[in-house]
Amino acid sequence: MVSLAQVLWKIPLAFFGMLAGASIGREGPSVQVGAAVMLAWGDFWKRRGLQLRGFHANELIAAGAAGGLAAAFNAPLAGVIFAIEELGRGTVLRWQRLVLIGVLAAGFLVVAVQGNNPYFGTFGGAALAHGMLWWVLICAALNGALGGIFARLLGKGPAAMAPASWRAWIRAHPIWTAFAMGVALALIGLATAGSVYGTGYGAAADLLSGETQHALPAGFGLAKLAATVASYWAGIPGGIFTPALTTGAGIGHHIWELAGEGVDQRVLVLVSMAAFLAAATQAPLTASVVVMEMTGSQPMLFWLLVGSLLASGVSRQFCPQPFYHLAAGRFRRQAIVEAGRAARAGTSAP
Repeated sequence: MVSLAQVLWKIPLAFFGMLAGASIGREGPSVQVGAAVMLAWGDFWKRRGLQLRGFHANELIAAGAAGGLAAAFNAPLAGVIFAIEELGRGTVLRWQRLVLIGVLAAGFLVVAVQGNNPYFGTFGGAALAHGMLWWVLICAALNGALGGIFARLLGKGPAAMAPASWRAWIRAHPIWTAFAMGVALALIGLATAGSVYGTGYGAAADLLSGETQHALPAGFGLAKLAATVASYWAGIPGGIFTPALTTGAGIGHHIWELAGEGVDQRVLVLVSMAAFLAAATQAPLTASVVVMEMTGSQPMLFWLLVGSLLASGVSRQFCPQPFYHLAAGRFRRQAIVEAGRAARAGTSAP
């Protein structure tokens, strides 16, 4: 999964996937390419008898992956938190200074090239004067439930979620499954005037600014969720961070529509973005810091943390295992099955 030759294909494949309208983000390939580059760099020196002191495979992969996330979102601190909270979960990582320096270096290089500009622009809202806690609880509960369902759908895959009589056919015909998911994505796009295609950056940025230039269709948040699931099930390489943030923004907009004009839309959208991402990944610290850095909303960090922690707890009721570890388990099982087939083919050969 972190072979440099293999992951370099992710870049053009993700590009063409986004060009075709898939609901994917660029952070997934960035994370994987970063991990592969760092691992290849370590192997390069190891083959020449100059193994990097204090760096083992786990540390190199973690530093590269977190650096990829920091570069994708122009969020150095989020990269560090991602490495500690998500990549360090279930593995033994020795967090020496060199690992953190490597993560920060990637983020600060992006800042030097692109400037210290938040990905979504600077957030202009402020905490609500009355009832802020209640709105955070509502956003956390709803996004936690939907984010948990979202993570479960992605982690289990189409075969596991289909009726039992269809599962063997789906596993045996991945191309036709991808075709069916593409048709489903196209139909969702037609029903929503194309608003679910791509990362959804424009829609999320408009909702955060409180000035939606183009009216979003009814049920945009749920439609974006379905489009992302269809894109993932089709096997298109891409990340889920940005689509998850856009889905959360859409859900926050729906909550605001029910709440009425007396509540600042921007606040509900911001909290919902962090809450849905936390529910999808079960990494509340990463979700809070990612949203804070991407929106320049440092004064709202406390409420982002509250919403993310609560949403992550709700999500576990629907998907007990974190999505990335659930997906990793699927990849490991698939690799074992393929290795077994290769071994049987080798023994049966004359």
